[in-house]
Amino acid sequence: MYLNREEEKILQGEYGEAQRLAMKILCALGDFFKAERLIKIESAHISGVSYKTGGDALIEVLERFVKGETKILVASTLNPSGMDLDRWREMGVTEGFAQKQSEIIKIYKAMGILDLCSCIPYELGNVAKLGDHISFSESSAVTFMNSFFGAYTNRESGLSALASAIVGKTPEYGIHLPENRMPEILVELDAELNNPTDYGLLGYSIGKSFGSKIPLLHKVPSIDLQQAKQLSAAMAASGSVPLFYIRNYEERKFEKEHPEKVIFDQKKLKALREDFAPTSQPDIVMVGCPHTSLSILKKISETLVSPVSNQTKLWIFTSRPIKLMAESMGYTQKIERMGGKIFCDTCPVVCPIPRFDLALTDSIKAAHYLPTMSKIESASLPLEDCLKIAMGGKV
Repeated sequence: MYLNREEEKILQGEYGEAQRLAMKILCALGDFFKAERLIKIESAHISGVSYKTGGDALIEVLERFVKGETKILVASTLNPSGMDLDRWREMGVTEGFAQKQSEIIKIYKAMGILDLCSCIPYELGNVAKLGDHISFSESSAVTFMNSFFGAYTNRESGLSALASAIVGKTPEYGIHLPENRMPEILVELDAELNNPTDYGLLGYSIGKSFGSKIPLLHKVPSIDLQQAKQLSAAMAASGSVPLFYIRNYEERKFEKEHPEKVIFDQKKLKALREDFAPTSQPDIVMVGCPHTSLSILKKISETLVSPVSNQTKLWIFTSRPIKLMAESMGYTQKIERMGGKIFCDTCPVVCPIPRFDLALTDSIKAAHYLPTMSKIESASLPLEDCLKIAMGGKV
């Protein structure tokens, strides 16, 4: 991979050890994927934050970067950590875990990274305009940013996104190249999607069936923010879809024909609903993967017309800025009066959840990951059904 004189100086250590390490990572990545050069990025979003998934090895790696007062060169945000940074005791997190997690956050903050600890940076100011190159490592945000903002980002690892934030560049390969952003498969929708969870099931089917192929979706009705979040998250969870198009909204003419066509019909949707449906009463309902938006917190506060059942916990995950807005509107107070808990800075997948028999969620991504990441049986239903069950309704 070609390096200009300034980049060579960074690699040779003339700007410090942390910058040298970061450039070494980017060069190794670029060489592996046969990138020709590095390109500037506008922002970064960094995963590899939770002590649950990173352990002591994460701290050791981060400490190598923070030496010498390393500072990032582009605006950067953090993915969810392993706990609510203020209310971790209520989550059953141990003192030892909390200490380690706080240490990780402290290191990132010392580099100038904004500790929003959320998987929805695009709702919190870390956005991009059409054609911007960025470096994101949260899978659902990668798909969302490529598809709905028209940004250019590969699915980075936490380490490569951090290296990009430090250097301000990323190797030019993969989705950064226009020729690699062409649709490869046409998915025709012939089913009625009634809620964001149904959009998650559509995304799950595409990711599971086609891996990293780029789909062009046809006959999709108008799509709102919640539906888009669940669609992007599920595609990236069951597969590694980095980008998709919706023909209804795309004006451009694609140069490459999509040779493969599949139909997602009502039969497939029904079968997936049955696969994810609960077969017994859950002991916890979890909402907020990706993190809950303000409009959904409003909806939850209005739907909780009776207290949460003594047999079922209700945990809702969101970002601190959105929770603050919800508090100003009275949504948080209403939800917690009814027995729900609103946690920030973390999510169902990366926090050390206490032992439960069955977790019910409106998120197909969370339902997909919980059995492997947390060793908890999972099921998924639309939000309204989840809340009814949380209030004592039967499965």
